[in-house]
Amino acid sequence: MGLTPHINHPWNVSPEEAQQLQDRYRQAVIISPLPAPQQNRITAIASAANRDRVFAVAITVYRDKPPYLEITVASAPLTFPYQSGFLAFHQAPAILQAIAQLNRVGNVIVVNGHGLAHPRRCGLASHLGVLLDYPTIGLAQSLLPGNHIQPSDDPHLEWVADADGTVGIAVYAQKEKKPLFLSIGHRTDVPSLIDFSRLWMGNYRQPEAMRIARQFLREHIRKIKE
Repeated sequence: MGLTPHINHPWNVSPEEAQQLQDRYRQAVIISPLPAPQQNRITAIASAANRDRVFAVAITVYRDKPPYLEITVASAPLTFPYQSGFLAFHQAPAILQAIAQLNRVGNVIVVNGHGLAHPRRCGLASHLGVLLDYPTIGLAQSLLPGNHIQPSDDPHLEWVADADGTVGIAVYAQKEKKPLFLSIGHRTDVPSLIDFSRLWMGNYRQPEAMRIARQFLREHIRKIKE
């Protein structure tokens, strides 16, 4: 079966307790290379809250075997209302269930959320990566406070940095459009993010695997509402 956490903690906690957990787990984040040849298979995660539950879709994709290899859906009770900077506590219980149901997990897990590009350097991607001890990458549409963009020599990307250094990249599919922000989650590094963008994004603003996962999630929630 799929991955299960080797670290567990309660999810129904106060914001103060959540911050303490983030401060603890940021110390366990490992920054290390994930070479491009090891990115031939990924698992993309899409998640969203609907009423009193959170739903998550996990999709595993090979680069040379479209459209997807396997897909799972999971849900969990909503126990932590959404707050900026605490996305893991809002959505991770459903995400972990979806990952656990997969028979084949990609070489890297990609989630909608930040990793190190987070006020406490422990966004959703880093939090999940530490719990699972597995390579993760965060994808986001905007930056959180404390992070900023620095120019690079590449016209298609810029660096994302905080006060302590580079934590990710901003990728421009076309320069006139808004970028997608990729950040280190766990067991990845900045060169890994660059490899990922070139292997999985091409001229598009998001990986195809993530587009499929989001579409499947929207359809699943729509059917529940009917």
